[in-house]
This record gives sequence, C-alpha cells and structure tokens, in this order.
Amino acid sequence: METYRLKNITILILLLLNLFLLGLLLNFRCQQRHTSQELEQQLVRLFDYHGITLPEDLDADAPSLTPMGVSRSLTDEAAIAAYLLEENVQVEDQGGGIYTYTGAMGTVQFRSSGAFDYAPVSQDVSDPQAFFDGFLEAFGYQALSPSYSANSGTFSAVRQVEGYDVYNCTVSFRFSGQQLVSVAGSWVSTAETAPLPQPSYTAADALSQFLEYRSESGVVCNSVISVQPAYALQSSTPSTLQLSAKWQVVTDTYSYYVDCVTKEVQRTS
Repeated sequence: METYRLKNITILILLLLNLFLLGLLLNFRCQQRHTSQELEQQLVRLFDYHGITLPEDLDADAPSLTPMGVSRSLTDEAAIAAYLLEENVQVEDQGGGIYTYTGAMGTVQFRSSGAFDYAPVSQDVSDPQAFFDGFLEAFGYQALSPSYSANSGTFSAVRQVEGYDVYNCTVSFRFSGQQLVSVAGSWVSTAETAPLPQPSYTAADALSQFLEYRSESGVVCNSVISVQPAYALQSSTPSTLQLSAKWQVVTDTYSYYVDCVTKEVQRTS
C-alpha cells in the first residue's frame, strides 16, 4: 500500500514539474514574440522616417544561413560536360586547377573557382528551351528572365542550394536559331559540405546595415519588397571554395546583398 502511494506522489510531482517547465517555456516564447514585435515596429518607424516602407511579412529575428565549406567534384563537372556535349567525354588535367572535358562537338573547361565555359564547334539543338530546362532540372539551377526570340537569344539561371539562391553562381546559354553558340557560368557542388562558424546576423541586422549604406551612398528607393537569405560562392584560396551567407534586400529599384561577416553591401543590376 505504501509503495502504491509513493508511486502516485512521485507521478504527481513529475506532472507538476512538467507543468512548471511548460509554463516557463510558454512565458519565454511570449517574451520572445513580444521582443520581436517591438523590434519590427522600431524598424518600421526608422525606415518610415527615411521614406521607405518595409514588407508586412517581415521577420526581423529570422537567422541567416549557415555558411558551408564545399569541395570540388570532378564527377559533377564530367556530368555537366556530358550533358552539354550530349555524349561521354574525355577528361584532361591542364594544371593550375583547370580541367577540360572533350567530345566531338568541342571542349568544356572548368576552373578551380567553379567557373566553366563551352564554345561548341557546331551543335544544333532542336528545342533550345527543352535543352535548357533539362539542364536546370539535372543540376539544380533556377531560371531567370529569358531574352530569347525565334532567331537568337539567351537563357540564364542561378544555382540553388537547399532552395536558396547562390546569387553569383549563374549560367547563360546563348543560341542562334537552333544552334548552341556558347555556355558560360559557374558551378558549385554540394556532394561534400562542412558547416562553418559564423556569428548570428539576423534580417534586422541586414536592414540596419542596408540603411547605413543607403545614407552613405545616396541609394534611391521607396520600399523594401523582401528580405531573404542567400548564398554567395567565394574562393579563399585557389583550391578552397565556400558558400558564404548573405541577406538579399530587394527594393523597388535594385537588389542588394549584405554579407553576414564583412557587412559589405553590394548592388546587383
């Protein structure tokens, strides 16, 4: 009988302890939400003072992406070259981090920075749009606005990693009629990655840095349309690549990228 009562008392104590901890957690989350709302209101007032509106769905406390160290993949490069050349390729190490992948229609050249290019000797493509779309699906790029007509034009895309743009890792396909004229761009493999340390840098931090940049450089804009995390491909040494974390601040005039470590702000066209 005594054992039964002790068990009930123990269960009751554990239940009360869990309720107490749950109450603390709910209180902490309420305080966090309140702090976040205050921060967003302060940002809205600050930007409004400078004549700029912020998006209604702004999450000021949103964290930045985790930067990653990445490794070069010759297997991936060979697969890209095989797709472009539409056949198996021969690979050759040219030295200095340059590899060439050769087929009957030409040579695709890759550099250690991730940059690659291809100028076909002669290559007819029956459906340029389908050829381009197939490349995007196979290698993880997202299409940008095309500039293409029945006679000639360019298809462009940006590399995506885990659903986020690598803003300076793009590719362009240029066609003349149904003939592929050239392909040029950059590639980053995610076959081998390692997270890199980085201090916290929220969307609010990025907006504050952007506002400072605007004041110093005379940027003209009336609204911030969105604030989104993004990656940038960087080469710290000839053989070392990394995906650094950025914040993309899209305004009604231009897009800007705020580096989460250096705090540098760059404008894109």
